[in-house]
Amino acid sequence: MILVRILQAVGVAGLLACAHLAWESTPWGGETWNRGRMLYAWAGAIPALGLLGIASMVAALRRQAAEIVLLKDTLARIEKRLGA
Repeated sequence: MILVRILQAVGVAGLLACAHLAWESTPWGGETWNRGRMLYAWAGAIPALGLLGIASMVAALRRQAAEIVLLKDTLARIEKRLGA
């Protein structure tokens, strides 16, 4: 679970850094529009979103594995009661 939290933290930090870079490429955050910096910011957001997606998939797989174990235990108890 620590791996999931690390991936989430790095992903969120990456998104915040990209948002800051995108903000600096606008006239409100910088001097003028900077297309190169904006492109760099959006290109960096893609791997950050990928890290968040990987973290959510790992967490879902862990939950699913725990549920499968629970279902196997339940099935074993039912089969024991039936005498199979």
